[in-house]
Amino acid sequence: MKAVIFKLNAFGDNVVFVSAVQELRRRCPEMDITLITTPNEAELYGGPLAPQRILTSTKKAFNKSYRRPWVLASWVLRVRNLRPDACLLAFDQGSAAHVIASLSGARIRIGGNVAQRRISAPLTEDIALPEDGRPVTWNWRMARALARSSGQAAGWSDLAPAPDLRHLIKDEGEAGGTRRRVIVHAGASRTLNRWDKSRFARVAESLSSDCDVFWVIHGEATGTPPRGVTGVEVQSIGQLANLFARADLFVGNNSGPMHLANALGCKGVVVTGSSAAGWDPYWHRDRWSVLRHPNLYCAPCEKPNGPASACANLENPMACMEYWSSAMVEAACRSRLGLPVGPPR
Repeated sequence: MKAVIFKLNAFGDNVVFVSAVQELRRRCPEMDITLITTPNEAELYGGPLAPQRILTSTKKAFNKSYRRPWVLASWVLRVRNLRPDACLLAFDQGSAAHVIASLSGARIRIGGNVAQRRISAPLTEDIALPEDGRPVTWNWRMARALARSSGQAAGWSDLAPAPDLRHLIKDEGEAGGTRRRVIVHAGASRTLNRWDKSRFARVAESLSSDCDVFWVIHGEATGTPPRGVTGVEVQSIGQLANLFARADLFVGNNSGPMHLANALGCKGVVVTGSSAAGWDPYWHRDRWSVLRHPNLYCAPCEKPNGPASACANLENPMACMEYWSSAMVEAACRSRLGLPVGPPR
């Protein structure tokens, strides 16, 4: 069987998709898989369970290809030339992916048919949003359906394992030293998912008295490191993975880097509010502290299959994030690290 998988989306959305692709490669070694994804995220799918080929495009260019018919036609031709028997469309794929899949010649089209796309080609198997609201579970069930179509889904687990990302990690030996290593990533792709950078800075500066604290620098969203904290510029997913693989704690927002740290087994503290609960860390849950407002009527305002475009709380905007003080977040970090939690500084 030849299969084309469409997964063009942001960093975190791809992190939680990798295990589905890897399980298909593990269970269906004779299946010829082509993955279409975004350029920066392609390295997530490396290693011994990589698909046979990866085609890349930016999400914006691919999704807007219907406005440039010659670009859309070139993608239809590329996919048709692969002669796929099946297409798998992740639930977050846009109209262009559905059009290309419908014109690919594939007799099997598996995906999640959500309501927000303008054009939605018919699927031969529509996988519904799972009862746990978890995108990881949704991805996993789509992959299982594809394996079933080739007669190789027997014994497929209900729970998705963490992806094998060892191909991203360079063997640089032990970190050395006796102090714990804390990685702070204060950014997130969506403004609604960002806790105030100055509060992250206060947490990082305070923790630096007992730990080696590293502040990830990647674009304006992450800000600059405070006094006593080491700034680390990263340009690739591999660089992030190597930081997290040697860390004792990740501190940040609900974001792509958070999902990567979670997949790698790092402990973590995440400040979250608008993000749907389904986007909470999926793996190693006993190692993570998810800080959500305990009883805010409007939170979370995001759906598992679609981000919120604006804060729903008009009386007290961003109350879900403003609730968390630096002292509260630092206390959660110290608890995870097994360090004494003292009075607010």
